[in-house]
Amino acid sequence: MARPQKEGMDYFPHDTDAVNDEKIEALRALYGNDGYAFYFILLERIYRTPNFEIDISDAETREETFKILAKKALVTVERFEQIFQTALKWNCFDKDAYEERGVITSKGIKKRAGVVVEKREKMRLRYQEKQEKYENKQEISDAETVEENKRETPQSKEKKSKEKKSIIIMSPEQEKFVNVLKKINHYPLDLEKDIEMFERLVERYPMVDPIAAIEDYALYKLDHPLDKKSNPRSQINTAFQKCVEWRKCLKKNNCDLPDVEDEPKVKVRR
Repeated sequence: MARPQKEGMDYFPHDTDAVNDEKIEALRALYGNDGYAFYFILLERIYRTPNFEIDISDAETREETFKILAKKALVTVERFEQIFQTALKWNCFDKDAYEERGVITSKGIKKRAGVVVEKREKMRLRYQEKQEKYENKQEISDAETVEENKRETPQSKEKKSKEKKSIIIMSPEQEKFVNVLKKINHYPLDLEKDIEMFERLVERYPMVDPIAAIEDYALYKLDHPLDKKSNPRSQINTAFQKCVEWRKCLKKNNCDLPDVEDEPKVKVRR
């Protein structure tokens, strides 16, 4: 059975130097840390939505949404609306999209989210293609072995049925990932869990090269082996998180990081 398609994002890029962005500096200069909290609380809400935009075109819904967001930012609704108007003025969000359609978003948000959506679709189509090829082979195989199945005992049929259920189709990248896990001493390999972990890591950390990151983790485990109390999958998630923080094992053509055209320019303080 196919999994439901993922909508929205659980994680989004946050530049470690965002506080020095001129647009965020403007919000902080006028509203203190309320301006900073306002901006990233809105981003969190936007990236969670299926279309990566908050629809406030309806007056009643708009009022309720602003009340919720203002409460999260620990400010009054009036102050929240003041910050919002300033954010539009400084192009933190797309003013035209807000005025024409009543939505809060930006071209930069749409572009970065689009990269993740495109990657998800490619992975879904690749998996679907492999699944169809496998099913076609199974149909041919089943037709060829009808006579053989007649001679099989109930025990052998049960064994083959279990083997079929245990077959898992992996993409080339997933195979590389699993092969690295196999080399880690005492790693509790479970293909279903580890493929799910792979997909979760790719979605959470789209800027990280998953093979380079897991190889880096495996190398670290040579000097710091797993023991009975270890939670290796949690450790791997932390390792990927550190790759983002330390800017290592990143993809060469990292489209998920903010770009100059769509993101505010950063002032370099000397």
